Amino acid sequence: MSKHIFVLVVACLILTASRANQPSVAPSASGIQLQPDAAQFVVVKTVPAIDCRAVRGFLGTPVDGSTRSWDYRGRTQEYPKTASDGVVYSYMKNDGLHVTLADDKGFDVVMLRGGARTKMYSGVDALAEPTAAKFLYEFDGARQNAVARFNSRAKTQTVSFFGTADGTISDVAFYRMDKEPPDIQDAELWRVASSKPEALGMVDTAPESLYLAMNERYAENERRCVPLLRGQSTGSPVECKANSAVHFITPPFENETGLSAVSLEMNVTGPAGPFSFTVAVADPLDPRLDLAWLDFRADGPGRFAVKLDIPDQVLLKGSQLWLTLRFDNDVTLSSPAFRLFFVPREQALPEALARRKLLMRSFFSLLSEPRPWGSYRRQPRDQFYASSQYTRQCPELFMTIDQCHALDPTDQTVRQYREWVYLHNLDRLSEVSAPPEPPEGVPAWAWYPRLAWLEVRRIAEWWLDERLVPTGEFGGRVGDDSDLYQQFADLPFFETDGVAARLADSAARMAELADKENLRDGLNIHATDSLHAYEEGLNHLALMACWFYGDPIYLERCMDSARNMEKLTILTEDGRRHFRDQQRMGVEDIERPRKPNIDGGADPLMWHTALQAADYNRNPQALKILCEWADTWLMYSKPGQWATDVEVLSGKVMGFQKDRPLYGGYRTQATTFTWLYGLTGEMRYLEPFLYYYRQGQAPLPADEFMADVYSLGALGEMERRTLDKLAAYNPTLALYLRGDPGPLVQATIGNPRSSDQQIATLYDARRWPDMYTTTHQFTDRIFPSLLEHASVAYLGGFCRRNKFNPTLAVSWEGFGTDYAALVLDNQPRRIKVLVYSFAQKPMKGKMRVWALEHGLYQLTAGPDSDGDHRMDKPERSESLELAKADKIDLTLAPKAVTVIEIKQTGALEPIFGRTDLAIAARQVSMKANTITGVAHNIGSADAADVVVAVIDSTGRKLASKSLGGLAAPMDLVPRKIPFTLELHSKPPSGCRLVLDPDQRVAEIYEGNNSVLIDSLSGGRE
Repeated sequence: MSKHIFVLVVACLILTASRANQPSVAPSASGIQLQPDAAQFVVVKTVPAIDCRAVRGFLGTPVDGSTRSWDYRGRTQEYPKTASDGVVYSYMKNDGLHVTLADDKGFDVVMLRGGARTKMYSGVDALAEPTAAKFLYEFDGARQNAVARFNSRAKTQTVSFFGTADGTISDVAFYRMDKEPPDIQDAELWRVASSKPEALGMVDTAPESLYLAMNERYAENERRCVPLLRGQSTGSPVECKANSAVHFITPPFENETGLSAVSLEMNVTGPAGPFSFTVAVADPLDPRLDLAWLDFRADGPGRFAVKLDIPDQVLLKGSQLWLTLRFDNDVTLSSPAFRLFFVPREQALPEALARRKLLMRSFFSLLSEPRPWGSYRRQPRDQFYASSQYTRQCPELFMTIDQCHALDPTDQTVRQYREWVYLHNLDRLSEVSAPPEPPEGVPAWAWYPRLAWLEVRRIAEWWLDERLVPTGEFGGRVGDDSDLYQQFADLPFFETDGVAARLADSAARMAELADKENLRDGLNIHATDSLHAYEEGLNHLALMACWFYGDPIYLERCMDSARNMEKLTILTEDGRRHFRDQQRMGVEDIERPRKPNIDGGADPLMWHTALQAADYNRNPQALKILCEWADTWLMYSKPGQWATDVEVLSGKVMGFQKDRPLYGGYRTQATTFTWLYGLTGEMRYLEPFLYYYRQGQAPLPADEFMADVYSLGALGEMERRTLDKLAAYNPTLALYLRGDPGPLVQATIGNPRSSDQQIATLYDARRWPDMYTTTHQFTDRIFPSLLEHASVAYLGGFCRRNKFNPTLAVSWEGFGTDYAALVLDNQPRRIKVLVYSFAQKPMKGKMRVWALEHGLYQLTAGPDSDGDHRMDKPERSESLELAKADKIDLTLAPKAVTVIEIKQTGALEPIFGRTDLAIAARQVSMKANTITGVAHNIGSADAADVVVAVIDSTGRKLASKSLGGLAAPMDLVPRKIPFTLELHSKPPSGCRLVLDPDQRVAEIYEGNNSVLIDSLSGGRE
């Protein structure tokens, strides 16, 4: 066998045992009609598929040439069955399989295996099944293998299948039919040999071996093999029993060569009347797959000549060609002749590599959820394959990567897959070019973090362009797609239009899907472990309340969830609050609480919605249950034994970390405790970190949260020399302490010779530009942590999946992508930011503040022309009253650095104890001259009188109404009032519906008090 393929033993034998004895070749009741004609070849040309999507998610299994494609657990899963956490949409119940062909010249025959009942359309450019267009063909599901034969060629490059039911689309293939004289000058003749099958050398355990493929695909009585030999003038006759496969196999090829077609010439005797037969050509590099599979039907015996114009292949050294025939009658083949049409390797390479890369993408995508290659560390492959149920699925992927590399070692797509999968097993990685250097006059701090932002923005845009559907899904339903949204949590704070606006819009649509299908009263409907319970939509509820600050619907959903956390947890007799069971929780626990077991693992994630609600209005009920839980865990948190799992009833510590404080639940203990300190100011919630910080130490995860703790003001009393020690662990802290962006810039750029299997630096982005896009990894496996560096620079901190405590000092609006920012100081009473404009002329926009305490502030702004991060001279100075989410208008000078400093001059009462009246446009509609809507109070103080009015563009009231008092939701039960407002006439354009039009009520946030009537969700009649 080929020396570049590694040998596997244990894993493939296990696979063989579980997948064997499944008949592979079975003629259909109908097929391609053949007439005996020795003068012409019937030429059947395969039209290769180059893409296949289930709705919009890539799924290679329907076009891979196998009727037994595997998911990452090794189970056979073919469309429309959904693989474990595979590509699947709730949208249209995942209906719609869309195949793109290599050209638009069309096809005459479609071969569908799997017995599906389905309608086939051509040229569909929408996701939904056409209502007006006529389908191209309807497979009735009556046959396991069905042939659609068209009288005139179907000229299209795209084919779609809708309404698939009963069976599966296990494999679908497209063919063009022609006839041509039997020009065999360039073909090599092979005939049946008289030698025994053992001469084939089939006993082998490499993943490309025919031995394994034969055992997997055929029962023991279906493994009759007939050797083929090159150049024999005559051959032996072959007796074929009805419905019993005969396999014709060449010896291993000694040299690489190109192959473009295979022909079969046979004189069939025996049948008294019509008969059917199947011809299959196995993939010579992966014989468990088929290059071609065709069912034929003849009116009677005679001589037949069929040429199979397969996608060009490069036969590697050791490859074997395997053809299978199966008849529905007893027949005799008199001296059958096989001809192989060889072509130069370079001629065959484009089609051969294209097929192999499609298979590589398919195998990789299917395995991207468990990512078993991450544990591959230079051990023998057979040992690695046998190490888990997931690594058992790696042989075919590894083999295909090796084959692609052997076919073209210079191919950049192959290089990316190979280095990603074999990262820890290669002596060196290929050289990649450095990120482009800043243009003259552009500071490094402005250039490199911007490149990082734009790269992650590009990744997000690809998912929006390629995978998004109207429900806001990307192909992993809520359970996985919500994780993808969390990875882009910071993007809407860089810009409010462009990609960020599209992302926010799609997220809003998925929020409605989650609320409809996955959640009830803010909890997951289907009970599961805490990690997956959280990912059923709780995470998305919190993200929506963050992205759409002040939106009453999103915040009230978080309040519902927070209220039910009290019921989802248990308060023990000795006053400890715990989740009942980390392995099983959901809405059913509210009605039928389960027996307490172990609290821990990913349980801290479940507090995300309560934290988000409390972050808005400091709701005392939310804070009470949060603190009860956190104080319980502090009882079990001490140096050398930082608890991660506790038995609920006994209080026994079941799991702990020795020197990793608050490491439990994917570090979400740390996220929860850090956020809780920010909400309460209680230093005890940071003590697990401070214990190490005081010693100048920062073990995991304390190193990652150090800048967050500093920005919250919790390190203000620490000695400078201790802080300097800590700054070595965290480039953001170094930036804040010394004003030096160098470590952050270097962390953003990265090291050309050091990478991990994620995109964390600009070098990673250049090494793997496609690994988070066109490889179609599962949506919960996209980790563009490169964004963290950009977020620290632009926003003053970062959030991501499972690290969700708010950190940002500022956000930006109106500057597009033509700017860079560097937050030099992020404290509760002061901020300092450098902003660089890439624009050619002055640019107006806004900066919104998020972390400043309510107070009076002095704002100064001016240029920095010498790069010392200090203002040359103030060009703007003004006093402002600022609170969370307030905006500041800015004008940026072109091609220059602007320094912005904001310092508190006087403290004011916190805003969080106020009323907050809110209205949502999607709850408001207008019919004739009547407006209906809902007024909410999402604050922490009662509203004595809620007034709603319509105000025109000049500020004049056209109508108003008093709705009476509205209590605050102190018990986390939403408080709202439906209303109607009558107008005398249709309001002119530009009018707004406003709560508290006279601004008599001091509120947490004024930005949620009005909606533009022209944009009402209910429309205008």
